Amino acid sequence: MNNDPTPAAAIVPAAESTQAPPEPSGLHKVFFGPDGLRAGWRLAIYLAFVFGLQYLIIQRGLRLIPGVTEIMKQAQSSGVLTPRFELIFESVAILIVFLAAGIMSRIEKRPLGVYGLPVEGAFGKLFWQGALWGLGFESIEMLGIFALGGFSFGGFALAGVALLKYALLWAIGFVLVGIFEEFLFRGYAQFTLGSGIGFWLAAFLLSAAFGAVHLSNPGEGWVGALAVFAFGMLGCMMLRRTGNLWFMVGFHAASDYAETFIYSTPDSGMLAQGHMLNSSFHGPRWLTGGTIGPEGSALAFVVMAIAFLALNWAYPAKKAAN
Repeated sequence: MNNDPTPAAAIVPAAESTQAPPEPSGLHKVFFGPDGLRAGWRLAIYLAFVFGLQYLIIQRGLRLIPGVTEIMKQAQSSGVLTPRFELIFESVAILIVFLAAGIMSRIEKRPLGVYGLPVEGAFGKLFWQGALWGLGFESIEMLGIFALGGFSFGGFALAGVALLKYALLWAIGFVLVGIFEEFLFRGYAQFTLGSGIGFWLAAFLLSAAFGAVHLSNPGEGWVGALAVFAFGMLGCMMLRRTGNLWFMVGFHAASDYAETFIYSTPDSGMLAQGHMLNSSFHGPRWLTGGTIGPEGSALAFVVMAIAFLALNWAYPAKKAAN
């Protein structure tokens, strides 16, 4: 006879529940996937922060500073870039896109550096490599236009202290341009959208947006916008090959600097105050780019193709580990 007072039911394990977890609602699936909030919604939130900060800081805040509004209006109406405008606008724009990305990094619990511009790589070897490549390829295009009779160097427009002053101001200004535009189109946006739809589809869409945005510049046209699209795709290739955006920041800054200050030509339809040469274009628009500048020239696409091939060779894709 069993004298154990424990009831039989207490020592027999209960049958495990086979009931499946509740199926997420349709609305939940719209916003959330296996990895949390979907990439498209994260990008939308980021852009909402960018536009909100842009309104608060640029549309409202800068108007309170005497003289700043007038500087911005003059640049937009005249189509002439000034160092003061470039330094003010690009600095504020960088502040906006990094503030928005910083907020998203807290929400997503990721370090800010994963979005393409890690602090440890700032102005390091990749940046200077990119700057040399950017100067080289812009020079190839300008020398090509010159060889075909479409460009004259002219004499120096600046000398002495004025030359050094504008050389330094434009160097700083175009580094700021490179940081802002590369991070806006190939930083947080590329990282996030690429996680949802794949790297290259995201690269195509964001490069198309990059080209379209340049159409708002005075004197810009669809040929120049197409060249900007190709530049964006080149930037995405180099992001893929180098692992961050510092190479393209250097490339972007140096190519703009060479085009605008050194060769003293229009950049996306914009001329610069305080350029080095009294250069001039003459000849057909397909060769010179006309009011658009060199990026509107047919040679821009030739040089861009050379850049793709040369950089593909110099920075090969890393082989996947076995």
